[in-house]
Amino acid sequence: MGKSKRRSLNQGINNKFQYMTRESALESVIKNMDKKNEVIDTITLFDFTAEEMLEAGAAYEDIMALGGLIK
Repeated sequence: MGKSKRRSLNQGINNKFQYMTRESALESVIKNMDKKNEVIDTITLFDFTAEEMLEAGAAYEDIMALGGLIK
C-alpha cells in the first residue's frame, strides 16, 4: 500500500464527526456516559442542555456529575 492511500485511510478512520447530527450525538452521549472524556468533548461541541439530556434518557445522577459543563 502506498503512502498516499495509507494516509487517506487513516484520515477517514480518525474523522468520527464527519456525519454526526445533533440527535446522533445526543444518543452517543447517553450510551457512553461512562467514558467521561468523550462525553465532555461531545457535550461542549454540541452545547447540550441538561433538559435535552434528561429527555433523551440520561440518569439524573450522571447529569449532576457533569456539573458546570451543561446549562
